[in-house]
Amino acid sequence: MAPDPAYAAAQLRRAGQPTLLCSYGWRASRSRRWIVRWSVAAALVVPSIGAWCQLYVCTTPGGRTLTGDLPPPDCQNVPIRELNRDGSVRRVIEPPLTPEQKKKRELEDKQRHEREMQAQEQLRRDRALLETYSSEEEIETSRDRTLASRQTLIDRANQQLKEFKMDRKRLEDEKEFYLKREMPEKLKRALEDNAALQAQQQRAIDDIRTDMQRINERYDAELRRFRELVMRGATPAARKSDP
Repeated sequence: MAPDPAYAAAQLRRAGQPTLLCSYGWRASRSRRWIVRWSVAAALVVPSIGAWCQLYVCTTPGGRTLTGDLPPPDCQNVPIRELNRDGSVRRVIEPPLTPEQKKKRELEDKQRHEREMQAQEQLRRDRALLETYSSEEEIETSRDRTLASRQTLIDRANQQLKEFKMDRKRLEDEKEFYLKREMPEKLKRALEDNAALQAQQQRAIDDIRTDMQRINERYDAELRRFRELVMRGATPAARKSDP
């Protein structure tokens, strides 16, 4: 049976001892009512905050409720409540994480950090978008200008490819003279070099066309995002007119 805190405090006062009530250990409790009564009584008799003893409460996996001025050792794997003077919960001491829980926690922290970084990056891109363009027309104008520069590169490459093909025709005509005799090494190398140059130029043209496709996709995405931001109330930065 739990001691009566008020009686114990009265006895201490008669003896001229400090009215400090501590359990100095831990005990099983059948009801939370005793915990609250102990805490309230101790609050009444302890003259200062410095004289207050900690009270910890937990429920074991087997269902027993343990209390004490130290965390009960039988509750090392379950949450432990630290109570205030009035019996309310001051804090909850969580049990140590298992390796699986720790791994899960680390993964969740990493994913949360990645989401935060992505949100910050999206915010930066949105700000840059609104500072770069003041209207959808400016986005389309920038697209056309960028694609035009790439088309110029394709036109130059096609012209070069046309010249390589003309050289090839000349080399093939020269090759006709050697149908019944061995072809000179110089002509062989010229044919091989011409074939390599044509293939290289064609790859360059294909790469530029692929780049143009990516450019269109990027501008399409920027245009969609610009519309979304404006519909949400964002205001594009005022652009200074060109002198």
